[in-house]
Amino acid sequence: MVNRIAITLIIALFLWLSSCTFQNEETYFEDTICDTTNLTYSDIRPILTDNCMSCHNSTFTQREGIELDTYENVVNSINTGLVLPAIKHEGDFNMPANQPQLPDCLILKIETWVNNGMPEN
Repeated sequence: MVNRIAITLIIALFLWLSSCTFQNEETYFEDTICDTTNLTYSDIRPILTDNCMSCHNSTFTQREGIELDTYENVVNSINTGLVLPAIKHEGDFNMPANQPQLPDCLILKIETWVNNGMPEN
């Protein structure tokens, strides 16, 4: 009887550990799903907030002319021609500084948004 209970618990534990995850679809399928349709600034802003704004904002910026804290500042900064090469690690400065390159999907989203005219919302 004890062996049967132990085996049942082991099987239940195995099934529980190999079951569903709590990751969202985009995180789980990061390499295969990258929705770049109808991107607006509201889609891009969280990327910039999480990865760029601590060093590039109106109050403090590591590089003059690169402020990424408002829509207008982002558009002006992108138009310098310095931002996309930096986040794609194709220029003299690789961003984010002293960090790994952003995931391909995030870069693709930013690049697509720029190529589509940087729609605000």
